[in-house]
Amino acid sequence: MTDHFRSSETELVTHAADYHHVMLAVKWVAIHFAAVVVFLTLWLGTPAGFVRGLIAGVVVFAGGVYAMNHGLAHSSEHGGEPDARH
Repeated sequence: MTDHFRSSETELVTHAADYHHVMLAVKWVAIHFAAVVVFLTLWLGTPAGFVRGLIAGVVVFAGGVYAMNHGLAHSSEHGGEPDARH
């Protein structure tokens, strides 16, 4: 019965790679969503207006890009280190 639950090393590596890519996609979607929400909120919901909302949205997006390029792009697996097998 335990043979049914065994996975090959290739399957585990593939699963880890898929997990990493899905997590990266979720992080990028969250960054884009946050930038759009800040932009629209400041533009339409406050007297800040279009230009200030756009500037704030760009700042939020730039902060997200900086974070992704400086460590946030790594999965939480393996202590935050990228997997060398990819």
